[in-house]
Amino acid sequence: MATYLNAYELTKQIRMGLNEYDVIDENYLEGVDDSGAFQNDYIMQQINNSQRYIYNSIMKKERGLFLKEADLTGVDSVFTLPWDYGYIGEFRDDNGYKVHNIKPISFKPTDATGSKSSYYRKGNTFVVDKSSVTLTYKLYYYSKPRDLDMGTCASGSATEIQLATSAKKVADYYNSMIIEDVTSDWVDTISDYTTGRVATITETAAQGDYYGLVSELPEPFHFLIPMRAVMEIKASNPVAYDKPSKEEIMFFNEQFMEALNSYAGSQEDVSMEDMFTDFEPSTHNVYYN
Repeated sequence: MATYLNAYELTKQIRMGLNEYDVIDENYLEGVDDSGAFQNDYIMQQINNSQRYIYNSIMKKERGLFLKEADLTGVDSVFTLPWDYGYIGEFRDDNGYKVHNIKPISFKPTDATGSKSSYYRKGNTFVVDKSSVTLTYKLYYYSKPRDLDMGTCASGSATEIQLATSAKKVADYYNSMIIEDVTSDWVDTISDYTTGRVATITETAAQGDYYGLVSELPEPFHFLIPMRAVMEIKASNPVAYDKPSKEEIMFFNEQFMEALNSYAGSQEDVSMEDMFTDFEPSTHNVYYN
């Protein structure tokens, strides 16, 4: 029995919801048999889409659940954003004053020298509109859940686990995320991650172990991820044996409302009725900024 509803367990639940789960040998789930209608990579995409939908809906009601802060130090006026950055709260300079968002530097007069109290967005960075800034600024932001992954450990040892090729090949992407080794039965937190897909842990992993990352959404919402993903697949994939029923959608909405009211309280920025009047694709109204 898994400790968390990690990505491996989520995939299992989704396959069960789609009537495509081999209870005896789990060949579809573990990728030994890829002849099924739904591949694990596709199911993982739907899991991550489901995360985004749930995140966006929570943000409409209680975005404070995702509020974080970070100290960012400029490198020649460039401040790299955290990997879980989703939406700006406030950016403050070394004296605690607000730094204001402006258009990119190409739009300012050529004779302007810029200001350390102004910035613009460039990729995964904020650039302060004054050269050579190396001060430490404070960022208040709303985090987003990073994409999950599951698969077979490519290699393992004491303190290291190399994730499958489906994992992100981005340094530090999974830092601080929880990982569960299904085969060796341990849970750990990734302290460092490299472009070689090697995660630093405190446990011992072995080649061939099955693992799953754990969603950064608040845990009371984890059970909703496979429910939403199954509906996404039924609604959008022509291979699915049927479409999501009205009862299925209503049940998901009721469960979501119950979880949201229990976890975030009853104060609402957007009415629950407005949140659930339509069954829309999860990529709509994304708050990621």
